[in-house]
Amino acid sequence: MKLRSTCFATAAVLLSLGVTFSCGSKPTSEKRVIAFGIDGLDPEMLQQRMDRGLMPNFQRLIEGRKATFQSLQTSWPPQSPVAWSNFITGTNPGKHGLYDFIHLDNKSYGVKSSMSDAEPVTMDITLFGYDIPLTGGAVTSTREFPAFWETMHDAGVPVYVHRMPASYPLIETGATVYPDMGTSDLLGAAAGVSYLWTNDAAKDAAVSDSSRLEKVKVNQRNEALWKVETRLYGPADTAINVDDLREEQRAALAAVPPNNAEANRLAGQIEREQEVITQITLFVDRSGERPQLAVDIEGQYATAELGEWSNWVKVEFGVLGGLMPISGYTRFRFISEAPFEVYALPVQFDPWAPVAPISMPESAAADLADAIGPYIVQGFPDAYKSYKNGLLDTPGFVNESDMVFDERMQMLDFGMDQLEETGGLLFFYTGSLDLRCHMLWHTSDDQHPHQEEPGMYDGRPFDEQIDRVYEQVDGMLGHLLARVERMEADGGGPVELLILSDHGFAPFRRKMHVNDWLLQEGYLVLKDGETSAPTLSLELDEHGEPIPGSGKVDWSKTRAFSVGFNGIILNRVDRNAEGIVTKEQATPLLAEMTEKLLALQDGGEPVLTTVLPASEVFHGPAVGNAPDLQLGFNVGFGCSDESAGGSVTGETEFLVDNDSRWSGSHLMDPELVRGTLVVRSGASLSKDPALEDLTATLYSLFGVTAPEGIDGKPLF
Repeated sequence: MKLRSTCFATAAVLLSLGVTFSCGSKPTSEKRVIAFGIDGLDPEMLQQRMDRGLMPNFQRLIEGRKATFQSLQTSWPPQSPVAWSNFITGTNPGKHGLYDFIHLDNKSYGVKSSMSDAEPVTMDITLFGYDIPLTGGAVTSTREFPAFWETMHDAGVPVYVHRMPASYPLIETGATVYPDMGTSDLLGAAAGVSYLWTNDAAKDAAVSDSSRLEKVKVNQRNEALWKVETRLYGPADTAINVDDLREEQRAALAAVPPNNAEANRLAGQIEREQEVITQITLFVDRSGERPQLAVDIEGQYATAELGEWSNWVKVEFGVLGGLMPISGYTRFRFISEAPFEVYALPVQFDPWAPVAPISMPESAAADLADAIGPYIVQGFPDAYKSYKNGLLDTPGFVNESDMVFDERMQMLDFGMDQLEETGGLLFFYTGSLDLRCHMLWHTSDDQHPHQEEPGMYDGRPFDEQIDRVYEQVDGMLGHLLARVERMEADGGGPVELLILSDHGFAPFRRKMHVNDWLLQEGYLVLKDGETSAPTLSLELDEHGEPIPGSGKVDWSKTRAFSVGFNGIILNRVDRNAEGIVTKEQATPLLAEMTEKLLALQDGGEPVLTTVLPASEVFHGPAVGNAPDLQLGFNVGFGCSDESAGGSVTGETEFLVDNDSRWSGSHLMDPELVRGTLVVRSGASLSKDPALEDLTATLYSLFGVTAPEGIDGKPLF
């Protein structure tokens, strides 16, 4: 039922639930509930730090106020987009449809995002060398079950969702929603494309899908003023017609043998044809006591002291030959003078003029920017990829993450202001603890293969930085509790607070090339003469359709393969383009692989503790899309990035050291990385809680009927 329909009849019903509204105005509620989502908050790590006196606000809440505190069931698999989707919907993946960060394209055997689908352009016209799309091309959410905020808003409850992972692309709703994980920067990169400009001779230029390390020449015009000319890259102008070049590229790949060098040259030419740039100038003013950076972007200026962040600055890119401007925002950090190094955030959507909706309602993005200024829109705002790729050192990564955390504190106050005005439900999320545990685990784990020189940041050694982010989260909780206590003192009854995390944490020391194991066991077969496969996917024809029989995999003999971090996929007759496994063959094949996988040991330790068929883990209409075998890795183990991305490395060993800064993980057996639940009221829980149960509890607290098919049960 929509809020504006049958307004007075709806008001009469909602009055009995403590929810009121006037026709034509905002809904209000006497009840106030806060769900505080802390990504990666581990119950054992939290308890250890409370015991050490590092978490006074959690301690006051749990021990002083007698709040309920226990571990929380995470999702199968325990991946953030899956777990948060369980909470968003109150269902298991068999109903909401998200099984991993990465999903398989059953037609091409390629990889795609689990959170969004891009519709093909179905009709376009070519004018003056530009392809102008007329129909198609929309990006849509893959979630197949209603979000709690949609249902609750339709029931008249004010709902404010601040930075929900796996909620982008946004579905139209009257609730206020700001997405997080899954939201891209202006270039379309999920974790953003960051920049480092340097003249350090020890560093080489490098470009990836998430970063640009560019070597620059510093023009030392005089002792007091240095100057660097460089550029920022905007979204590719894909309207520029490059069909002739693409046809040449396909011909080069189709040649016998394939002319890979020519295909790569043409790929570079296509990129340059569609490239959109904005020139910028970096100045270093050395006339004062401390050097200062000034950045000129076509008359827009950013300034920063050495070691500090600049103000936000607007950037404009011209597409369609410069006829259509697209704007964004970025910030700069002046890292060092000698060697010269400046870092820039990925260019964010302009919250006042976004090229795609980044909030619901669409005007909410500007409302937030009016209150706190431009902000990081993209998901994964903590610069983990810049750290992983070597653009940032440990102090640089933590410094950027601190900046993100400070911004979240401002967002928290904005969300609390909304809740104070109307009552209802506020969901607020922070992900900095999760990303720092991922990236900094090696600093305090002597057994981890990746080791670096010790150091200090903010007066604390590197091996205390995970402690430090736990303390920062405790400080955020203290700030939130102070606001809650003031709200209660002003009248209006008690405020319920639920603190939840999607999973816990564990070390990630050894990685498994799952596809290489499948190759060695004969389940995955490459074509004669091939020993590795950078991609499992088929090649595409001039219409973008898969070419049967192409690529490096012999699909006529391949029974199983892996795409994603926690699953093995059968090459099924009834699902995959070149499938060979029948329904009758599937069950014994899964049992055979399960037995072998559970027997795998590494240094006397089992690699996996639980391996289950999808039919035992999930239920619902979307089960057929799930990886057929779910892999529950033991603590210390996980799937390699190469295998998750759908490739075969060809290495002789399928179990290798994880020599990476990405050193902590949770992509394991769900029982080994349970999340955290704290209930401020101290309510007794009716069952061992799961994420889905929290959703059902929110519905129950507001007297809202949950959607049919929800899996969760109210906990109190």
